[in-house]
Amino acid sequence: MKTRLLTTLLFSAMLLLTNRWLSYQEGIDILKAADTHSYMTIAQAAPALPNLPPEALLPTNHTARFIVPYLTGAVAHFTGIRHEWVFLLATLLFCAVVIWACHQMFEELRLDTTAYTLSMALLIFNPYMFRYYLAVPAMVNDVVFVAGLSLTLLGLLRGRFPLVLVGALTALAGRQNALVFLPAVALWMFWGEKWRTGGIVPALTRFGIVAVSVVGVYLVIGRIIAPFSVRGMESDAILGLLRWVLAPSAGKTKVLAEYGLRTVICLLFPLFIMLAILLERRLSGLSLKAALMLLPREFWFALAFVASLYGFAFLGGPELFMSGVTRYVSHTLPAMILVFGFMLKSYSSFGETKSATMMISALCAMGSFHHMTTFGGTTSDRAMYFAVIYCILAIFAGMVAFVSLHRYDD
Repeated sequence: MKTRLLTTLLFSAMLLLTNRWLSYQEGIDILKAADTHSYMTIAQAAPALPNLPPEALLPTNHTARFIVPYLTGAVAHFTGIRHEWVFLLATLLFCAVVIWACHQMFEELRLDTTAYTLSMALLIFNPYMFRYYLAVPAMVNDVVFVAGLSLTLLGLLRGRFPLVLVGALTALAGRQNALVFLPAVALWMFWGEKWRTGGIVPALTRFGIVAVSVVGVYLVIGRIIAPFSVRGMESDAILGLLRWVLAPSAGKTKVLAEYGLRTVICLLFPLFIMLAILLERRLSGLSLKAALMLLPREFWFALAFVASLYGFAFLGGPELFMSGVTRYVSHTLPAMILVFGFMLKSYSSFGETKSATMMISALCAMGSFHHMTTFGGTTSDRAMYFAVIYCILAIFAGMVAFVSLHRYDD
């Protein structure tokens, strides 16, 4: 336990010491965090709600996330602390919640120390998970959503209904995306190992309470924000890809290829390592079907969270989401790491491969040095350079995993 705590603290310290720290205005100028204008407007109006002229109304897709900026502004108002510092404290708090919840999930899975270390490295050193929000803490709503998602997953894994409810409502306070993963919650609550008690009626009741609470709070938020909001891009976020496909234009193949890479890049490390594990199992004589049969049903439920959030991010399309889709997909990372943890546990992978774990963790750390959010950060003109290097490191991590596991089995 002490080793795991020290490992997590070490990884977190490395993240904090190498991150780039920007002011509120630098976040808008350098990282194009335009959403923060809406959040700061709400925060500066607290403890009242914004009273804006018609030409200055805020988009509803921003104001629907008013709860945390409002509370942040209220704290700043009553304590005299600058808004930027309160946003930073809130961001650090919710980042810590994400790490704590994932730590508890790894403990619930009873991962050995090497598997725990690898899973935590994949989480903390992912360049799209924490670095952006540490650099631009006024974007705290995204981290609030991820924290809520992590708590929801932990509650489902432990069979704790109150934790699921709190997690889902926390996620909704961060982003409206919480509505998207409700079907995955239903799957887990109806057929999860620790939820199969009492029959269908208790299952329907539990999920009904979660769904009604989330949808009900969402509707209440809509009533609260109506006086200072104007219709945002909600329909475009759902139909953007379809509209882009149907619109006549040239060069769509190249654009779609770039969009596809942007959507998947933040998941490459766990994906390549999982592919390496499955390939090694196959070469060891286990068919793919047999290998997949070894995985618990909770593996597939966690994968449903990944699919729902990834699909929602992808549906926005390149015209609307090209610059931000990687960040949207990164919100699903706790679920992806949980999928990864189930695979490690089911196949007893990396139990005796400490050197490989250290090497892969080092590759994760190297890949975390994002070209815009680490110390010495530059402009976006190095985006393709970083993407190529990151893909190479992820592929190499998969190769290291395969070679080490194959040698261990031999």
